Amino acid sequence: MSNSSFTGLVRLAFSGAWWNRLAPYATCFLAVLVIALTGCSDRNGVEITLQAKAAGKETALRLEIQGAVKGPQAGLHYKWFSVSGQCEPQESDVAVTVFKFAEGVKQDRVTVEVWREGKRIAQNELGVTFAGEIVEPSAGDQGNRVQIEITEVPPAESGGEDTRSTIAGRVRGKIRPEYRVVLYARAYECWYMQPTAHDLHSIQRDDTWTSWTHTGEQYAALVVAPGFTPRVRSDMLPAVGDKVLARVIVEGKKK
Repeated sequence: MSNSSFTGLVRLAFSGAWWNRLAPYATCFLAVLVIALTGCSDRNGVEITLQAKAAGKETALRLEIQGAVKGPQAGLHYKWFSVSGQCEPQESDVAVTVFKFAEGVKQDRVTVEVWREGKRIAQNELGVTFAGEIVEPSAGDQGNRVQIEITEVPPAESGGEDTRSTIAGRVRGKIRPEYRVVLYARAYECWYMQPTAHDLHSIQRDDTWTSWTHTGEQYAALVVAPGFTPRVRSDMLPAVGDKVLARVIVEGKKK
């Protein structure tokens, strides 16, 4: 069939009474099709890469972490995490934070999550290395400063009500009887207080502590003073300061 004949048949098919009856429905169908095709465009197609540079005068201890973002950037929000150090701010509307190494730690990892409208749409991480010389604190400082460590690390696995593992550790420094340990496990993009809501754990006479916990990808332990009110569920852990005397975060033990 020639092109002209085919064109004639098309014109004939779309003329006449039957087309007049179907035209409104066809118009609706075409409108829905256009909307569907428009919706297929990935407005969440975002990628982020991280780079670090010295921040201020404390070039060895502090790094400015910047994110280079590709894709639609309207409405983006950033959440920053590290294994042992601290990120300030922990949440931001621009892809920049300042990371500070924890004392005595030479290597760490900074992670950023990119969020839009309550959904995480991208994530990346950057390994960072302490470039300076670690200066050990004096014996007097070591005796007064409160520190905490996790000596028995639970496995790295998804959390849930049916999971259970042992977590234990030690506190060092000038410890008062009223100090307590608060535990968290990170699973499904949030930190959850462990093992149940509002649990505050005592420090034993030998400066150790122990508990069971639901499992997660990461675990955290805080030493807190009286008056501290922990959150049962939180996107971010509180930084050291005020009622939080010490904090440690570890990766779950790989199988």
